[in-house]
Amino acid sequence: MKIVSVEQMIAIEKSADSAGLSYETMMQNAGKGIADWVYKNLDTTQGVIGLVGSGNNGGDTIIALTHLAKLGIRTSVFLVKTRERDRLLETYQAYGGAIINVSDKNNFDILEASVIPGVIVMDGVLGTGLKLPLRGVLHEVMATLHQLLKTRSDVRKIAIDCPSGVDCDTGEVSDVTIRADHTLTMAAMKQGLLRHPARSFAGELHFIGIGIEDLSDHIMDELPNLIDREHIGALLPSRPDEGHKGTFGTCMVIAGSEPYIGAAFLTGKAAYRAGCGLVHMVSHREVHRSLAGRLIEAVWTVIPDIKGVYDPEGVNLVTKALQDADAVVVGPGWGLGDNNSAFLKNLLTQIPRKTPILIDADGLKMLSKIKNWWNLLPEQTVLTPHPGEMAVLTGLDIEDIQADRWKIADKFANLWKVNLILKGAMTINASPDADVYINPVSDSALGTAGSGDVLSGVIGGLMSQGVSAHAASILGVWLHSQAGTIAANNYLSSFSVLATDILHGLPLAFFKAKEAGNRPASSG
Repeated sequence: MKIVSVEQMIAIEKSADSAGLSYETMMQNAGKGIADWVYKNLDTTQGVIGLVGSGNNGGDTIIALTHLAKLGIRTSVFLVKTRERDRLLETYQAYGGAIINVSDKNNFDILEASVIPGVIVMDGVLGTGLKLPLRGVLHEVMATLHQLLKTRSDVRKIAIDCPSGVDCDTGEVSDVTIRADHTLTMAAMKQGLLRHPARSFAGELHFIGIGIEDLSDHIMDELPNLIDREHIGALLPSRPDEGHKGTFGTCMVIAGSEPYIGAAFLTGKAAYRAGCGLVHMVSHREVHRSLAGRLIEAVWTVIPDIKGVYDPEGVNLVTKALQDADAVVVGPGWGLGDNNSAFLKNLLTQIPRKTPILIDADGLKMLSKIKNWWNLLPEQTVLTPHPGEMAVLTGLDIEDIQADRWKIADKFANLWKVNLILKGAMTINASPDADVYINPVSDSALGTAGSGDVLSGVIGGLMSQGVSAHAASILGVWLHSQAGTIAANNYLSSFSVLATDILHGLPLAFFKAKEAGNRPASSG
């Protein structure tokens, strides 16, 4: 799914209208798509209420309710903003729909009585063109709606295109924004919904087509993409029944030091969970002693250290093994000793140019100490910095990076010729000469020590199976975030999730990805 600004969406719809797909047809398609999604995915036994404004979101909502009324579902329209004589409302009434005006702050008792347990509430009050702040009577009405719905976990709240009160460009929210369980976005994802605080108000994000098959037919801008399940299914590596460990590749993991033994475990185990045939662990003697009995599936090469820091000459012990590796992961749990930078420089001169490599954690900080380090990287390199590590690599302030994450990631991915994963809420995937991909997940379950090590292992395991660095980055980020969500659901909270819980969530995340790949594609 493409991601657009409000201005870009307006331009796309205008172009589509000029090309013969009328605004009326787009609205009818949107309303029908909303109704189909609600009917397919939610229990409509207790009926559907529409909170309707004067704009296109209100029109989409009325059309959706009309289709649901045709199916015999009990529906009601509550006019939060007055609509002029409206053919959509007339059609809705013809199918038995009830219309109640609450724009003058009257009849709220009827609305309150209608919000019963199990009812579905469609929020079609305010659209994507909203600019804050809300004022006057509208703010007062929205405040009443917000108060009515904010604690009602027993009703399903569905935002039409965006939750009312969200600025769909900046991600700012009003103090009376209605928090949605699901947001059904039309034709493309609005960029503000992928920025905080708006992301926390949008719930699960879903695509509704309006008849525009290819946005690039209507706009020249390069648009970023949302990572969604439909895209993910196509990225999974093949898994032939007759395959063996050689079929699924060898992932070499150079990780860990005495203070950070767990990083090596999490990375190696995650690579196995991602499906690679063999994990070759390379680390210090203390790491091997601690993990050999826990990471029993791996083979090990022990390399010397100098007072807990990697000995630069230790690279000589893995030169042959590097030639046989299908992917290499370096950096998790290394520590920041100066010799680690020399070790990394030596290592980069020995890795074949065609072998995919992922550098994470302390490896990124060591990389920054090497002059013109980007010239030493293999052709398929993945860097996975969090904002602090990105600041070290770029020399930029963290605040500047966070203020413009998408463009910063894209700029440096192209400058360094790497696949860049800028971690954090809504992780960014940028690759040279390719579209930017944004993961819509923002879950504090992932904010735990070792979470990034799991991500590194997953991507390394995927690359060892022949998945390109670009595709493995996108797929790995999605799988990792899904595993975190699964872990949080298992504990009914994000508070108690550990990195090992994310690791244990990977099998179900892979199942979801495979299931998505078996679904028929939806049209835009």
